[in-house]
Amino acid sequence: MTSFRVQRAIILAAGLGSRMAPVTDTMPKPLVPVHGKAIVERLLDAVLAAGIEEIYLVRGYLGEQFEGLLPKYPMLRFIENPDYQSANNISSVVCAGELLGNAYLMEGDLLLRKPELIGACQQESNYLAIPVDETDDWCFYPDEKGYIRKMAVGGKNCMQMVGISYWTETDGKRLAERARSLYYDQGKRDIFWDQIALEAYLPEFRVRVRTCGREDVIEIDTLEELKALDASYGSLCK
Repeated sequence: MTSFRVQRAIILAAGLGSRMAPVTDTMPKPLVPVHGKAIVERLLDAVLAAGIEEIYLVRGYLGEQFEGLLPKYPMLRFIENPDYQSANNISSVVCAGELLGNAYLMEGDLLLRKPELIGACQQESNYLAIPVDETDDWCFYPDEKGYIRKMAVGGKNCMQMVGISYWTETDGKRLAERARSLYYDQGKRDIFWDQIALEAYLPEFRVRVRTCGREDVIEIDTLEELKALDASYGSLCK
């Protein structure tokens, strides 16, 4: 199977992050420091280490603050999401549009602890996931060849979703088209972007699960989860 050198990375960072208040009252969640370094910086460093210098960040809430990253990451380009308050993150994918082909697509609030997961080359569309006995989070059920055949909220003997994926040129273009169709024609403004390819249009996509470990990538959703990772936030309360 042919490997493709990844052309770009797109980081979704437009959301409010309200479950991490009061920290996110004054800054976007991807900029929250964990042990002295902004969450999103670990993603950016991994992308650059893979030799990928075409990097886009979709911003919305307190978006101007991301410009503070430019002295360290001058190659970073911004995509504005004007609908971040009125729609789910499908709106960010719609804003990224035709850039989705031959690209990593990653959530900006992921604490990446294994940067080598972001490789310079990929062979096919894939999604990171953790094998689990049981979860109440979003998860995948792959077939015997490792291709995703079902996505669900909660399950047993499944693969817990991690918000880092890669899309080939063909699949990325199709993802952009299907996102626009759902968003504008069908008014599906409240769905997560993952549901485009892995639920609403699953038969059109061939997406393989790429396995990682539980400690490799950590999604920080709440203030309590932030406190568990970084004791400097221990005195904060809602």
